[in-house]
Amino acid sequence: MLALWRAAKARGEDICVATVVGVSGSAYRKPGTRMLITSGGSRSGTISGGCLESEVGKRAWWLTSHGAALESYNSFFDEDTQTMQGLGCGGTVTLLLERGPAADAAMLALACAVELRNPVVLVYSLHPSPGLLHCESATHDVFFSTEYFRGVETAFAERRSFTVEEPGRKLFIEYLAPPPAVWIFGAGDDAMPLAELANSLDWHVTVADGRSHLARAERFPSARVLTLDLTQLDLTIKPEDAAVVMTHSYEQDRRLLPALLSVAPRYLGVLGPRKRTAQLIREAAAKLGLAEADCMTRLHSPAGLNLGGASPAAVALSIVAEMQSHFAGRAAAFSRNSAEAICV
Repeated sequence: MLALWRAAKARGEDICVATVVGVSGSAYRKPGTRMLITSGGSRSGTISGGCLESEVGKRAWWLTSHGAALESYNSFFDEDTQTMQGLGCGGTVTLLLERGPAADAAMLALACAVELRNPVVLVYSLHPSPGLLHCESATHDVFFSTEYFRGVETAFAERRSFTVEEPGRKLFIEYLAPPPAVWIFGAGDDAMPLAELANSLDWHVTVADGRSHLARAERFPSARVLTLDLTQLDLTIKPEDAAVVMTHSYEQDRRLLPALLSVAPRYLGVLGPRKRTAQLIREAAAKLGLAEADCMTRLHSPAGLNLGGASPAAVALSIVAEMQSHFAGRAAAFSRNSAEAICV
């Protein structure tokens, strides 16, 4: 989406941003998701399961000819035409369509969150006059603002988006979180599908290994690649990041694990037999002065969900699935046994 925005600006094309600002009933996409449309006919991003994109792309320009527009689409059965309108999920989606400075501000906010990894809060007016009112990052000055809203502090503190209804106005306050950062320690062949799969989810991927002949950018074109100095580890990993240790080198792992355990990233997976991991934990616990049981509670070992399959691609899928479950705060389970489905 950011690449298309920059290309459109370079070509002198106008852009329109469609943002989901409300959902009633079931819907495939949730508030805060968006789609970028260019006057040249290109688009990026999704606002439905594929039912709305073409229709919105066609209508966006005349709908916004006099300013921002708020449009609702539903998928309830129409008895007169015997057809489903819109989404096919049995709910209503409300879109805010904007172009001009507000659309550019929304894309700048996205760039701030995705590329600079700074959380951003956007405040949209839904009533009486629709449009973007306020845009602020956690560490930078406001770059599009008319008023500071109390809800901004709540959004930053609680890391969530929500709707506020007050006398005379209705606001949608969106918390735009940076994508997860994933560290893959180990640059062997089995790390390659893991890096590709993590990148396909728009996660920030770093591959690090002490072996320079493996830690090469051409082997991991979708990731940042680092060659580690194992004699003096200086990791910039943060507690909110995720890490997978898969060097298949006992010497590297025994140096990495104490450093990673002391950081306590939100997800820490170790690939390898349980007996080998137990020995690594014994050494790490002694070095850190921690109980072995405490160290084990910080690990996912062996890394990945038990999905079956032993190929590098299957292992990568199991690890990414476990990380996604962890990021979302959900226990991995079959959707058919869950009250929560894709369209909720």
